Amino acid sequence: MKSTVSMIAGVAVAVAMGSGVYAGDEKIGAECFAPMSVYSDGMPTVEGFEALTPEKRIVETTMVFRKAMAAAQESQNCYEDAIALADEDQLAALQDGAEESNRVFAQVQSDFGSKLDEMSGDVLADVAPAAGPETQAAAEEQSVAGMELLFDSYMALERSQEINRGLSKAARKS
Repeated sequence: MKSTVSMIAGVAVAVAMGSGVYAGDEKIGAECFAPMSVYSDGMPTVEGFEALTPEKRIVETTMVFRKAMAAAQESQNCYEDAIALADEDQLAALQDGAEESNRVFAQVQSDFGSKLDEMSGDVLADVAPAAGPETQAAAEEQSVAGMELLFDSYMALERSQEINRGLSKAARKS
């Protein structure tokens, strides 16, 4: 029994040290904020954005946003684990870190939503009356493809709300 307790205590210390809860030389929770620190200035721009077709802009921008979603999820998981193991002295710092991660992610969401609205206009503007049945069919097909990409991107934005709620919940957890 004693060895089991020692082993559990050892695992708890190792997890706490690995999750940034250990306050030695490291700021409490710094490891948990690290995935979101890349997005501190908002959502990164897509390289060569202006030269891309409207559909490619949507795809590339959504890929950047999905990476931010993955970083926010990683940050959320880390904070939840660290908060579960934290003592009272560490709890406030971890909650502040989770709140900051939530703030950064909310800015990325806002940036992505604005970009999607802009790109929606670009996709819809490219739908112009075509001359002839073949060009009209091609234009309609391109329009449908663009709208499907937009729908998928807006769904990613909608799914990101769950991550936002999770970070917010972690910031309030005691």
